Amino acid sequence: MISPFRFLSGFRSGFRFRFRVRFGGPAGPSRPSAVRPGAWILLGAVIALAGCGGDGGPVSGNGPGPDAPGVPASVASIGGTAFGGTVGLPLATPVRVRVVNAAGQGVGGVSVAWEVTSGGGTLEAEGAPTTDASGEARGRWTLGTGVGTQTARASVAGLSPVAFSADARADAPASLTVETSGGERITTSGSAFAEPIRVRVEDQYGNPVAGRPLQVTILAGGGWVSEAAPPTDAKGEATVTWYAGSDPAEAEQRIRLHAGATDALRAELEGRTVPPEVGVRLDGNREFVEYTPGTLPLVITAAHGGTLLPSDLPDRTWGTMVRDLATDTLALLVADSLEALTGERPHLVRVHLHRRKLDANRDLEEAAQGNPEATRAWREFHAWTETAMALVRASHARGLYMDVHGHGHEVQRLELGYLLTGSELALDDAVLDQPELAARSSLREVATWTGRTPAEVVRGAGSLGDRFHQRGYPAVPSPQDPHPAGAPYFSGGYNTRRYGCSEGGSICGFQLEANRIGVRDSGPALGAFAGVTARVLLDALADFTSPSGAPLPPGRPLKK
Repeated sequence: MISPFRFLSGFRSGFRFRFRVRFGGPAGPSRPSAVRPGAWILLGAVIALAGCGGDGGPVSGNGPGPDAPGVPASVASIGGTAFGGTVGLPLATPVRVRVVNAAGQGVGGVSVAWEVTSGGGTLEAEGAPTTDASGEARGRWTLGTGVGTQTARASVAGLSPVAFSADARADAPASLTVETSGGERITTSGSAFAEPIRVRVEDQYGNPVAGRPLQVTILAGGGWVSEAAPPTDAKGEATVTWYAGSDPAEAEQRIRLHAGATDALRAELEGRTVPPEVGVRLDGNREFVEYTPGTLPLVITAAHGGTLLPSDLPDRTWGTMVRDLATDTLALLVADSLEALTGERPHLVRVHLHRRKLDANRDLEEAAQGNPEATRAWREFHAWTETAMALVRASHARGLYMDVHGHGHEVQRLELGYLLTGSELALDDAVLDQPELAARSSLREVATWTGRTPAEVVRGAGSLGDRFHQRGYPAVPSPQDPHPAGAPYFSGGYNTRRYGCSEGGSICGFQLEANRIGVRDSGPALGAFAGVTARVLLDALADFTSPSGAPLPPGRPLKK
């Protein structure tokens, strides 16, 4: 310590001191020393300063400052603050934080408090409750049992806490529930049950399980559903529309739904069908397809005349997109003309979607090109066509099928497609009569029914082409026009192959391709042609399907 007297000696020139000192005797009178008034104060301050510290002594009596190496300055996460996991289970990785000093160096031995702030569950220290030598601490977060965002935090005294979040997902599916209004499920053959099937899939805590495919198995009745394996939505719900089988007889329908292998994830439903009512129109989903049952042994379909272009259905990206002008109207007018002539109606199935959205005269891949709504309409069209065919087979020994189309070819004539190409029609009758070609015709069985040769059935006297030609509408093939002579020609498509009798059966069929001029270019022309077509069909039915050529049963006599 520096002596205050030594310290003061340095200031001798600045102060004057006068003392009276006696040694060895009593003190005599004295006068006050001549010290300036502030000198004593200065002297006390200097002495105090000189005694306040020394080399290597503490800075203060309150401990180390904020910049000291062992003092925590901040806490931050390691590896992020957002997590995801399954309800009721620990996260796959621990929650981690690091405590550092002002220089960014880890501080060990610091207590970290772990806390869940929403969602339930627990967050506890993993290992020691304090940071390790590197300043790191870990927490084990077990999520609560509710889905959604859960939150937690890690805190160090005196510092801003670190907040964490976790997306809590549902546990494995544990139950499947079918929502129903009760009552028996009843529908007409080939049609949808009025009440869609709605199911909810939940985990063991009652949380909705999203993204779980709902598998469907048809157990009886031969029906189908609008989607084969729809996934559950964010609410854990999935909806399917159940269609009955095409068999027109009253029949039991059964279906199984399952979202997993356990019994708790399965459900079975029952329903039944009734035959469709004659003359009562049935509309499909969003009225994209319609079916009007009839009683005549005749099924008429129109696949390419629709005009509906809903914006939520994407356009097809490949194949033919052009609609056949007025062919849907033509099919309806033919049915009306048949009723006017006989008092009975044919079975009529029409597509109202534009061909850009659906081509029901193609296989499913090309027809709908993966769109669920178009796929559903395609299946409705063919399910109802199958129902109509089954009704004809159930009530008549033989029947006839006609698929109505329109062509834009330069030669203005009807084109009748029997699945024989233009080049094949150019062959001699003797070649057409050979078994290989004869077996491919969509009128194959007519030769057996009538005793005519295959070539006569296709283009001989009394053939469909001949009957149209006799009534003023040139047609190919016919006796007058036996083959297209190299000109463009439609020989029949998917529907004719599917519903004709090239593979046998009691219903034969053909594709009618109507030209435009004089047939589809005006309302009067369309009506006149529809009347002629109705008479041609009735004549052909009497000739082709009735062994004796007698009037068609049932029904009233043909009006002349």
